[in-house]
This record gives sequence, C-alpha cells and structure tokens, in this order.
Amino acid sequence: MNLHLAFLTVGDPNRLTGGYLYHREVFRRWRAQGHRVDEIVLGPADVAGQLAAAPLAGTRVAAERYDALLVDALARVVVAPWIEHWRAQRPLIALIHELPAVAGASDPRERAWEQALLRADALVAVSDDGAATLIARGADPARVFVASGGCDRLLARLPASVPREPLVIAVGQWIPRKNLARLVRAWGQAAIHDWRLELIGETEADPVYAAEVWQAVRSCPAPVIVRGPLADDALANLYARASVFALPSRFEGYGLVFAEALACGLPVIAGAVGPVPALVGDGGLLVPPDDEAALAAALRTITTDTALRARLGAAARQRAAGLPRWDDTAERLLAAVLSACQQ
Repeated sequence: MNLHLAFLTVGDPNRLTGGYLYHREVFRRWRAQGHRVDEIVLGPADVAGQLAAAPLAGTRVAAERYDALLVDALARVVVAPWIEHWRAQRPLIALIHELPAVAGASDPRERAWEQALLRADALVAVSDDGAATLIARGADPARVFVASGGCDRLLARLPASVPREPLVIAVGQWIPRKNLARLVRAWGQAAIHDWRLELIGETEADPVYAAEVWQAVRSCPAPVIVRGPLADDALANLYARASVFALPSRFEGYGLVFAEALACGLPVIAGAVGPVPALVGDGGLLVPPDDEAALAAALRTITTDTALRARLGAAARQRAAGLPRWDDTAERLLAAVLSACQQ
C-alpha cells in the first residue's frame, strides 16, 4: 500500500545538520518506493518564531488529505495546540531526535510541549537511549519505536587510495552542547607537532557561542582550520584524509557523525554521554565531555600512537558493520507509521 504522508517541521530543511539529513535520506527512499511525502514547514525553528506561527498552524495542515501525519519534535511548540485536533482525524507519529528539555533547553514550558508530543499514536526515537528516555517520561512502551540513522551516506563518495594525513576533524554546528570551544582549547594543550584540527559545520547557529569558539581558535597555539558546512563530496574527502574524528558532545540524540566516522574507518574521540558509548563501542576513546585535561590527554595519546590508531580504526570499521544503513532506517520508520495506521 502506497501512503500519502504529511511531515510537519520547522526551520530550513536544507540545512546540513543531523535531523534534516535524516529526513532527507528517509523520504528519498520512501518516495522511491511510491509513497508521497508532503513536507510542511510551519515556521522558524526558534521558540519565539514557533509561538508566533502556532495560531495559524492548524489552517496549514489539512489532516484529512493524508493517511498519517509525521511530526518533527523540533516543531513541538508550533504543533502543541493542534496535536489532539489532528489525532482525531488521522494517526499521528512523533519523530523525536531529542527532547529539548533533556538536551538542555531551559524554557519552563518545555515539559508541557513535550507532553503533547508524548500523546502521539507512535513515537520514534533515534536510539535505544532515547527510547528509554521517552518511556521514563511517561510514553507507553508499546507505542515507542527506534529507527537510528544510517552510517553509509558517504561511503560511495570516498576517494580511493587517499593517504591519511596528520589531521583531526570535528563535524558539528557551533552550539554549546557540541562543546567545540573546549575541543579547541584541549587541542592547544595537546600541542601535537605537525598535526592540525579542522572544524566542519555551521558556525552561526548560536552567535554567542560562536564568539567563544572563535576566541578559542584565535588563541590556540596549534593549527586550527575552520571549514564551515561542506557538501557531501568535500566532506567524504576529509573523512578519507583524516586520521582521527573528535567531538566531545555534552548531549547527542544518536550521533550520526560518529556513525559516519566509524564507517569511514576513523578512530573516534567522544564524550561519554547518552547513546554515544554504545554507538562508538571499541572504535574510539571516551572522555568526560567537560574534562578539558582528559580530552587533551586523549588527543595526545591517539595522535602520537600509530599502533593505537590502527587498532581503533579497524575496530571502528568492525563496529560500523553492525550499524544500520539508511535503507534500514527508512524501513524501521515506515514500520512505526504503519503500526500507527493499523491501530
């Protein structure tokens, strides 16, 4: 049966960040199978913008036209007043990459917006850790599904026979929970001869935090190159040339960039938080994300020990062999949608 689905989201779906990449990869596969997906952007991603857009959101969604509605948890503010109205007409599935209240959002209204999402007919988390969080917050375990993102997006783009360089890469937008300022400061402490650090990702998502990262970059005694967001071919080229992937996140819903790094055979340095230890497995070194000295020590160890890098790189590929591919992700998310439609 081919489905006609509405996907309700906010912000710019063309951004090169994990959640938006997830949606594009899944919907491309669904459309290839004959399903129709209408992506409806209900407003900007920030809370104030969503509040302003909320009164008219109901007029933007003709629920009766669709077999089911899929709601991006990022849109929790703008959809909250309408969830029960839409649920009365069609099955509603919440796709929850992360709960902002868990990820560090401080707005006291977050729990109320979150509770509206938790009443969906099906809830899809992107990790086992995320599913456990939903259940702990009151979601019915029978309605919770897991559809982790794929690790194979860049593999076909990897250039052949490119030598590894003395290069550490970090891929993530410049927001506090990605912890990039601390990574740069730790890099300065590690002071590895002939090695460089390159930062890939959006630099202006949080201008206040971006100022902190830029200050760390300018003050760093070791080489740091800021790349900004990269298209897939350029990103794959960096994954092929790099020798280490490092990102000491304070929180991750899943960690697509870690999965991609593992699939490309890169040893990983990551924060020991949430789903990341289970994702990385034996393919890297884990540190307390806010322990700058421990992060610097891990960087120094992995960049100076060739045998360790080789061992961790082999373990990274082995770990990636057991991770979902995007075809798996699309199938698992579709199973959640069909379950909600059959209730």
